[in-house]
Amino acid sequence: MSKLSSLVEDFSTKPVPGAQTVSATRVALIIIGISIALPAFVGGAQLGTALGFERAVLAFTVGGLILSVVASLTALVGAQTRLSTYMIVQFAFGTGGARLVNAIFAGTMIGWFGVNAALFGDAMVATVNQMYGEPGVWPLYVAGGSALMVLTTVFGFKSLDRLSRMAVPLLLVILIAIMGFALSHGESANLFAARTPTMSVGLGISAVAGGSMVGAACMPDMTRYVSSRRGAVGSMFVSYGIGAPIILLSATIPSLVTGEIDFMKILLGLGLGLPALFVLVFATWTSNAANVYGAGLSLAASFRNVRSWQLTLIAGALGTGVALSGIIELFMPFLIGLGVLMTPVAAIYVTDFFLVVHGKYDVATLERGPSIRWPGFAAWAIGSCTGLLTASQHLTLTLIPALDALLLAGVVYYGLMRWRAPHRAAECGSSS
Repeated sequence: MSKLSSLVEDFSTKPVPGAQTVSATRVALIIIGISIALPAFVGGAQLGTALGFERAVLAFTVGGLILSVVASLTALVGAQTRLSTYMIVQFAFGTGGARLVNAIFAGTMIGWFGVNAALFGDAMVATVNQMYGEPGVWPLYVAGGSALMVLTTVFGFKSLDRLSRMAVPLLLVILIAIMGFALSHGESANLFAARTPTMSVGLGISAVAGGSMVGAACMPDMTRYVSSRRGAVGSMFVSYGIGAPIILLSATIPSLVTGEIDFMKILLGLGLGLPALFVLVFATWTSNAANVYGAGLSLAASFRNVRSWQLTLIAGALGTGVALSGIIELFMPFLIGLGVLMTPVAAIYVTDFFLVVHGKYDVATLERGPSIRWPGFAAWAIGSCTGLLTASQHLTLTLIPALDALLLAGVVYYGLMRWRAPHRAAECGSSS
């Protein structure tokens, strides 16, 4: 293997060796870094305005707990198999069927990359104009920022690990300081002022859970590097149960006390120019690095003759194109739609791993099974349709569309596969 190949090796189609594993704390930092993102600030401000402070806190807390539970289950699959998500889905959907699943995963992450890059461009225009009187050219900010994020990601998990250890602790300190500064310099009474909600708490919870559900569904990409299963679960509750609500509140509180919904304008209005610039650059960097990393892995599982770092570059180029296309206008529907569409995939492979084959996945057995496993697609369709019906209020179950989609997909898949369990377990062989 050449020196370059060694540097960019990320085990995209094989289990991560035990010697390459890291502590759960380092994985938690990566996940928190992914959550500290401009879309989270937009979502936190919008949800706070739509729900009011108390209801927003409830939505953030419950949404974070749902994410913690879902991510814990997917994290365990990754920690035990040491495989990427895009290899794992082949067991439940078939080697051929997984190509479609992985294409949707890749498309979703490329879309998230585009959302982040577009918001980065908007915020850079406002921030640089406020600080230096020169707004610059929006497409150049988008393209330049995207290129930086992509080029530092071709080195895979190692680059995510180093970037998160450097940036995340300081980002968290700055965000907590911003909340305190906003309360002391804004109209703090506005925080608890009576408001007429324009969104139900259930839909708010679904937006919170749906906004990060793709990350939770793809959690094996990170936890395949965790040295213990207990650590994998603990990192999920720290990241989503504690970290995610704090990040959302860091936008909600300043927005409510100042009456401004644009997070970067809030910071600039409070005279926090340099902290705003730091948050802008590193929040986008940590989250988009993970987006393009995941997109590259998903493509690598289907295009095995192309090196994963080359696919990462391709995904980054596509994401930059998405950013320039104006996807940000569909932001909130995009969030809710993600929770409905991607949650069932996680439910299906978790159900398959724990309840159907009882933890026995072996990559060597994949080619012995059918190319397409129709029970997985049937459960996916039923779960997604159910979530869409509850999101449009044509059906009422748990009041949280993302959770409805998850539960129905898991139950339907288990029901379809139960009679085939002995045959299915034999196909998968023994645990690696």
